[in-house]
Amino acid sequence: MAEPTTSAAAATVTATGIGLAALLPWINANALMGAALGAGLVAYSKSDLRAWQRIGALLFSALCGYFMSPEIVAQTPVTRVGTGGFVGAIVIVPLSLKLIKYVDRFDLATWLDRRKGK
Repeated sequence: MAEPTTSAAAATVTATGIGLAALLPWINANALMGAALGAGLVAYSKSDLRAWQRIGALLFSALCGYFMSPEIVAQTPVTRVGTGGFVGAIVIVPLSLKLIKYVDRFDLATWLDRRKGK
């Protein structure tokens, strides 16, 4: 387990990065903050990963949450982009991983034979 000083330093660097990115005019700060919080939760819940894998999961989840937040707001009852970013970071990545596993197990020939028999 990481020492508290390491965790505090990582949190400080992350907060600084989010704050600096929010100053850019084309960045939606609410969506970015929501996505970063959701990605932090995803990375924190992955206990079997190495440090670099957690950082990768954090970045991937944050990007997915940030880029999916407008679509989540448009297609669901969620009305705020910050909440949309949070939901996107938490839901999109695990859902995508489950879909990838399902596609790997899917057998098109068997499915077509079943459809043909109906």
